[in-house]
Amino acid sequence: MWNIIKEYRHYLATLVLVVVPVIALNAGGKSPADFHWFDRAAVSVSAPVQSAIRWSIETSWDALQSYVMLLSTQSNNRSLALDNRRLLNEIAAFQEVARENDRLRSLVDFNAPLEGRKIVAQVIAQDVNPQFRMIRLNKGTKQGVEVGMAVIALEGVVGRVIRAGNDFSDVLSLLDSSSAIDALVQRNRFRGVVEGQGGSTLSMKYLRRTDDVQEGDLIIASGIGGLFPKGLTIGKVTSVKKKNFGISQTVEVAPAADFNRLEEVTVIDPPKVPLEDATLEDVQDRFPGKHVKKEEKHGEKHPAKPGDEKAPKAPETKTPAKTAPTASAPAGASPPAHPPGAQ
Repeated sequence: MWNIIKEYRHYLATLVLVVVPVIALNAGGKSPADFHWFDRAAVSVSAPVQSAIRWSIETSWDALQSYVMLLSTQSNNRSLALDNRRLLNEIAAFQEVARENDRLRSLVDFNAPLEGRKIVAQVIAQDVNPQFRMIRLNKGTKQGVEVGMAVIALEGVVGRVIRAGNDFSDVLSLLDSSSAIDALVQRNRFRGVVEGQGGSTLSMKYLRRTDDVQEGDLIIASGIGGLFPKGLTIGKVTSVKKKNFGISQTVEVAPAADFNRLEEVTVIDPPKVPLEDATLEDVQDRFPGKHVKKEEKHGEKHPAKPGDEKAPKAPETKTPAKTAPTASAPAGASPPAHPPGAQ
């Protein structure tokens, strides 16, 4: 029996695959009440096969759809990722513009009370050599920048212009060892000179040992020289050292401006006060140590120019009074001649 089935297994399998579906189709068109025994047998045999075939087809179709959708999703994800990066860059650019506007608005408000010509510039380069603390700006002679103009920031004094090209200018910062600025201790008005040390700090010199200087004191520009407006912040005292001997003290100052984070600065040219229109205080500030006299002329007071006290005085000549004729002189006689040199 098994030998016959094994020998004709192909034919039997073909017969089953042909007959069973036919019976199943025939039974599918009938009501369950009209099923014959062979219909029930065919349905019982074909139901698992049909379920398996249906599950295989549905699973394959779902897998195909998932694969196609996955390809589409991956493409959409790549497109969305590019859009996301673009939008993030735009947001960062807008935020940078907003911050720059805030800084420039603050700079404009800070510059408003300052007199003189003002030019806002951006820092485009800094010298990497610690011995030469130079800063390069993006404004030059075309924009009105000239050698000798002061450079300030929101925090305080930055330096002065030492070189100006057409579209750039170089600034000698306060940190440079060759930089010096006359300064005051804001609390008690003691005067000294703040010099750069080539590092990140400043030194205030020419203070007497008896001058009261304390840590935390604010150091401001004195205005002497007419370069930096009076009252601009230079820095704060961080260290005071007094030796047991000598007449001076060592004062270390931390600059108010953060030179590692400078972005926008103002180049300022304070107005020059003409000497003939200056007050006595202006002249004394410009020429400290010199005594200035006032003189009146035609009811107006004018400060004497430097050197007037040394000018030679013109010799004074006196005109003698005319002598009336005496009683003994004869009538009609001419008066006596004037002495030599008389006018």
